[in-house]
Amino acid sequence: MTALTELEERLAQPGGAALRTELIQQLAALEDRLRGQMAASLPRDEFANATALAQAARAAREVLETWPVTGPPGQTPDLQSLFASSRSKP
Repeated sequence: MTALTELEERLAQPGGAALRTELIQQLAALEDRLRGQMAASLPRDEFANATALAQAARAAREVLETWPVTGPPGQTPDLQSLFASSRSKP
């Protein structure tokens, strides 16, 4: 399979399984935090944003849960550092 993104490349490298596990946990925590905020009565505009973000986090987690990875566990970044590095590229 040809990698199209930096994340796909990193999942295919040694430590990809650990990266996938860490990202799944972070996405689940993000979704839980957003759903908790939604349950705490957010203003209408913030509720819509929180709903969209929670759905995106769930969708990303579901994709990662089915993504094939190989390799021994290794160091894994958090979501913020992963996305920050992709935003800083030209």
